[in-house]
This record gives sequence, structure tokens and C-alpha cells, in this order.
Amino acid sequence: MNLPALLSIASITFALLVDEILLSSIFHVLIGAGNTAAAISVALLGLSAAGVTVYLSPRFRDRERAGELYPKLQYWFGVALMTSTFVIMSVPINQMEVSFSRGETAIDLLIFATYLAATIPFFIGGLAINVILFRHSDSISRIYFADLAGAALGCLASPFMLYEFGAPRGALYAALPAVVLGWRVARRTSRLDRFAIVGPIGLLLLAHLSPAAHSFRTLGTMGDVQSPSYRSIAISEGDIAFERWALDAWTVIRSDHIPQQWEPFGGWGLSPRFDGAVPRTLLINYNARFSTYVTEYAGDLAPLSEWLDADLISLHYLLGRDFDSALVMGAGGGREVLNALHHGVERVVAVDVSDVVIEDLMKDHLREFSGDLYFDDRVEALADEGRSFAERTDEEFDLIDFSIVGGMNLEKMDLVRIDDLFTLEALSTYFDRISDQGLFSYVMYTLRSDLVDEQVEHGAVTGIPYVPAIKTLTGVRMVLEERVAGLDFSKHVLIAGLRGVVVDHYDLLHIMASPTPFDEAARSRFLDLCRELDFIPIYPRPPEAPAGESRLYTSIVESPALQSVADSAPFSIWPATDDSPFHYAFDESHARRALERGNFLTFLAGNPLISAGVALSLLGVLVTVTPLLWIFASGGQRLSAFGASLRRSWSLLLLFGFVGYGYMAVEIAVLLKLQLYLGKPIYGLAVGLFSFLLSSGLGSNFTARFDDATRQPVFSMVTGVVVLGLLFYMLGGILFGSTMAIPLWARILISVAAIFPLAFFMGMLFPAGIKLIVHENAELVPWAWAINGCLSVVGIFGTRIAALFLGFDRALLIGLASYATVALCMLLYTRTLSRNPAIGAE
Repeated sequence: MNLPALLSIASITFALLVDEILLSSIFHVLIGAGNTAAAISVALLGLSAAGVTVYLSPRFRDRERAGELYPKLQYWFGVALMTSTFVIMSVPINQMEVSFSRGETAIDLLIFATYLAATIPFFIGGLAINVILFRHSDSISRIYFADLAGAALGCLASPFMLYEFGAPRGALYAALPAVVLGWRVARRTSRLDRFAIVGPIGLLLLAHLSPAAHSFRTLGTMGDVQSPSYRSIAISEGDIAFERWALDAWTVIRSDHIPQQWEPFGGWGLSPRFDGAVPRTLLINYNARFSTYVTEYAGDLAPLSEWLDADLISLHYLLGRDFDSALVMGAGGGREVLNALHHGVERVVAVDVSDVVIEDLMKDHLREFSGDLYFDDRVEALADEGRSFAERTDEEFDLIDFSIVGGMNLEKMDLVRIDDLFTLEALSTYFDRISDQGLFSYVMYTLRSDLVDEQVEHGAVTGIPYVPAIKTLTGVRMVLEERVAGLDFSKHVLIAGLRGVVVDHYDLLHIMASPTPFDEAARSRFLDLCRELDFIPIYPRPPEAPAGESRLYTSIVESPALQSVADSAPFSIWPATDDSPFHYAFDESHARRALERGNFLTFLAGNPLISAGVALSLLGVLVTVTPLLWIFASGGQRLSAFGASLRRSWSLLLLFGFVGYGYMAVEIAVLLKLQLYLGKPIYGLAVGLFSFLLSSGLGSNFTARFDDATRQPVFSMVTGVVVLGLLFYMLGGILFGSTMAIPLWARILISVAAIFPLAFFMGMLFPAGIKLIVHENAELVPWAWAINGCLSVVGIFGTRIAALFLGFDRALLIGLASYATVALCMLLYTRTLSRNPAIGAE
């Protein structure tokens, strides 16, 4: 096994991993939610299809020509990756257009073209890797180590490349090592033209000289927030005043001469009766769809006071309570910070996950426009993840303020981004940080209350409605009742809404909850404000309101038993939990009810995760069985030889499937735990994924000391994975919970130490399986590779779908069970050998 081949594999997997992660950021702008799983699935399916192609094509399995073939493939892989980046960035869509144009053939074709362009580099890179793997399968331990080490380096490099160069240019730069190395080796082995390097270098130069390499083609405008109407607009050079790829989003400010996302814009919850002056604002867009805004401020709050107080978001300040301290979550452009200062808050901690918004915009680019807001002595502005900050701080606040934070923007750059801001455990943490006289304020879009009541009356839904406010309200009640025996929740909560904001069938809802009951003066003041500002009093309802309105909200607040409310609702009202942190998770009773009604499949299809997961998993299965279809179609002697080979090796092929599923299941479940523990999602990705890849690579390298066809070590490897996985399952939560407040560097070390032993054993099984299958029939190696990749796709979605029903802890156990099944495959293989002793001697 020569060094150039190992470097080739490492350079390819480095570029693939960087492209995989940066693609997820690009996909989020172009296509929207689900981008990360889609990007990873595209990667794995492309690689798996390459394995099938090598298995079916003798040309790629010619050992004599492999030395000159793989450098060419490596070179063309790099060229394809660069070219595909340009092609993807030229697709004239964005996620708003995808959302508002569902079902349009033209949009669907553009999405398909995007996925196809993204898949091609992974396919060509997979061809190169499989050619090397087939030629040097006797060195699988070193090959797999190079594979995983290159990917680990790509994992570390991708956040840096995203932040410094942006996603498109970062992908281009990542391809350069593979292109140069492939070109140099190919010039010696296959006489590749010495001028072939000119093309890739030209593409890199074009990336610097032309905005086409890093700018998207379209943005969208929605008009008025209370009368939205989508329109796509083409953008060109000069239309973007500020642009930066943050670690969580593509962040832009549009130039004044092009339509803004919302216009005219006066705020999300501004009263329709407000007729005063609206200050100048600048909208900051995330990923072409979501926004925060910055208010022009000159240090004097008086000109802003009427405008601030006329917003639904401000109701909690107008009820008569004073707040000395406030924790503003998702502070963004500082609107709620201004609100707090306007109402006399003496200490404001403003937390936002975006470094770009806090550091680059509010403290630099827009510092003058915002009136030095984040340099005010009363304000401490932090770039941090809000839930993690609340877990780590021991400070108590009079107000914890969430204004349109989280929502549908659930999935960003990492592997399993989920909505963990408002799980039951998170809500409990927030109330731990609220003083006795304090208040929890939550504002979010949600399905309109009248439409919710219609669904309750109808008694069945085909899809899961978007009702985060209902789930949060239920969670708040559960938290408060756990703290105070016999608590009458109806006296501790106020709820108001504004109809048709952002989307016609949404309410903007404001939930205010306090450990201390609201007195009658506050409740009366609340109803007066709703009348005055034309907001909908969801709870309590005024005496003149028609009977029966907001029935579900009223039931959640007033019913003696929440369980009876949950049983009568056609969808789950329970809050997400840390173990199942999806707002669309299944409630067992509703799944059972759907089964009884005979519409269980329709019920499942209404869940976006299941519909996407099943489609991609089926595609993965189709790629896996392609060799079977091909061989059966061929017939004759080839079919007979294949049948004999399959009778000997079927259990080993199954082994690769279970390893692929199990690896993804365990990895995803563990990475989920790291997200809250390390704070920002990017830390969980960089630390967790890097640790898994590097440690697994070292585990692979360790298997070089085993005999090529030994079987007994596989049982020891499986035992190591299962035992260490169970230890993580039992002790991981305790370890992370007890060390949450220590410095970040120490938490990183603990995370690495928790992952490394487990991943080390996990990395052994793939090369061990390759050694066994080489001993049986080396031609099956590419197919085994493909099976492993395709079942990894199934593992990505299978783990998340399992978490919908059972939670991630049990999904982890399913992953460990998949590894345990590897031992069963080995027992079956051993049984085959015992029945046919000649096989083992071949």
C-alpha cells in the first residue's frame, strides 16, 4: 500500500466531508428545512452508487489499471465538485419560493437538478475510493483509517472555511488538495495533460472575480406582515449591503434600492390601530427567509415609546409589574433590549446564537445606526445559545423574554438540529432562573386558534399541525404545577394573539406566565389593552366574547386534568422533551387512535420527517439491491456463480448493513447530547463528529494486527461497542449534567473522552468485515461498501423516526441492538463454514 494512494483517499474524504457540511448550509438557503439530512443522504447515496457501479463494472475492478485509473478519477472528482458548486449556486430558487410554490413542476425540477448536481462529485469520489479499496483490500485497516482521518480533518476545517470564505468558496477550496494530488500522480501514471490543472485554477480565480460563485440568484419579498404576498426577485451585484456566512446561517442585509423581505415594516406584532410614527429599521435576513431587525436609535427612547408599547410583544411590560433584570433570548437586532430599557430594566442580558449579529453587526457595522445599544452600561450582549446559557448561569432574573425565537427554523448546519429551546426540561430550567415575582414571556407564530378549535371539533387530522404555542403552554403548566401543589394555573397565565401575521392561517401568540398569580388589576388591565390595541384575548376571555372560542387553550389552562384534554385532542398537546425534541413528535394515544380508525399510514405520511425519511430510505434500498436485479437479469453462468457466492457470503453482506445503520444511530444519539452540553450547535458538530471519525479511524488502524480472515475478534469488537454504548446510555446524562457549568475547554475534553473509547470499537468492525469478505470473494467488496452506505442513510432517518415514537435514548439502544446483530451475522457465517468446511480453506 503506497503513500500516494492513502493521501488520495484522505484528500477525497476531506473534500467530501467539507462539501457535505457546507452543502447543508447552501441547501438551507435554496431548499429549506431538512437540508442537513438531505445533504448527508445525497453524499451517502452518491458514494453507495459508486460502490454498486464498481461491483457491476469489471473495468473498475482491473487491478492492473487501478494505479492509473484512481488518480484520474480523483482529479475529475475535484473538478466535478468545483463545477457542481457553480451549478448549484446558479439555481434560481430560494427556500421561501420552495415553501410558497409547493407542487409546481418547475420548482420540483430545479430541486431535482440541485440534488443531482450535488450527488455527482460524491459518485466520482466514491469511484476513486472504491478502485483503491478494491486494489488494496488487503490493507483495509490503513485505507479506512485514511478515509476517516481525512473526513475528521474536514470536520475540523469546515466551520473555519464556512466562516472565513463562505459555503460556496469553502467547498471550492476544499477540492483543491484532491485536484492537485490527483493531477500530479496522474501525470506520471496515465499521462494526464500537464495543462489540466489550468481548469481548476481558473475556477478558483473565477470564484474570486465573479459573484456567481458565492451569491444566490434570487431572494423573496412578502409585502406587509399582516397581509403577506410572496414575490420572487432576482438579485445581482450591489443588491446586498452586507453578507456573511455565520456558523448558523447565511446572514444578509439588503440594499435600500431592492425590495426588503417585509415592506412596509413596523414590527411583527404592531397593533392595527397604531397610527403614530414608525422608526427606521433595517431587516437582517437569515437563510433567505427568517429575519430580525435593528431599530435606528440615537440614545433617546422617548420618540420610540409609543411604537414600542403598541406591539403585542410588549404586553407584559404594560401590566403593572416592574422588572429590575431581564434575560432576552434571541436578542438579534435589539428590539426587546430597547423595550427593556424603555421600561426601566436596570440589567439586560441579551443572548443570541449568531456571532455575526452580535459581533459583526450590532457591535461594528450597525453600531452607529443602533445607537451603541450593545455598548450600553446596562446591557450585556453575548453570542451564545440561549438554552445552554440558562443551564450554565446561576443568575436569577425578573423577566425571561422569548420573542419569536426557534419556531420553524429548526435545522441549521449540524446533523440533528432540533427544537430544544422549549422542551419540558428547558422550561423547567427557565423557571429555575425566574424570581418569585418574575415573569416568563413567550411570543411565537402558531396555527390560528379558531382553526385549532375546528380541528378539535372535527376530531381527526391527516397531518400534524404547527402548534408550538399549545405545547409550550402545556409545558409551562406542567412545570408550575410540579413546583406548587394545588396550583390554580388559570391565575398564573395570560394569553393574547394577533391574527394572520406572516401567514394567513397563523396567529402571533403571546403567553405570559408567572410563579406569582396575576392580581385582578393586572387581568383587567390585560383585557383593556387587548380592546385598546385590537389584540385577541385568548385567555382569559372577556365577558362579551362569544362562548366557545379558544376552547383548546381554555381547556389546557382550566381543565382539572391535562390528560383528559390530551385524550380529546386529535394531535399531541404535550411539550417536546430532551429525549424527543421535536414539535411534531408522536403521542402514543393519537397513533393508536389513527390505527383504530384505519388511517395510520395517512397519519404517518403527514409527518414531514417520516415522508422524507421513507423516500430517501427506499432510494437507498433500491441502490443496495441493484446488483441483485442486474445479476438476475443477466441469467446464465453469471447468475449461477453469483448464487454460489451469495450462499457463502450473504451473512457478511448483512453485517455491513447492520454496521452502517448502527454507526449512524449511535452517532446521532450521542451528538444530540453534545449540542446542549457544549452550547452552540457548531461545537457539538466539530467536537463530536471529529472525535467519532478520528477515533474510529484509529480503531480501524488497530485491526491491522489481526489475521486477515479471523472471526473471533469481531465478537470482542461488538461486545466493546455494546458495553461502552450502554455505559454512555446510563451515565452520559449524569456526567454532562453535573459538569454543565465548567469552562468550555473542559467540557470539550470530557466530550472527547466520552466518545473516544466507544468510537474506537465502532471503527473496527467495517475493516474487520472487509477482511472476511475478501477471503470469501474480493469482488463483493464494492457491494459491501454500498450496502454500508445505503443502510447509513436508513440509519439517519430511522434514528430520528425512532426518536419520534420512543425518544433518542431508546433510538441509541436500537443502534446498539444493530451492533449486537452483527454478532448474530458472524454466528450465521460460522455456521455456514461448519456446514461447508471447504469454504474456509478456499
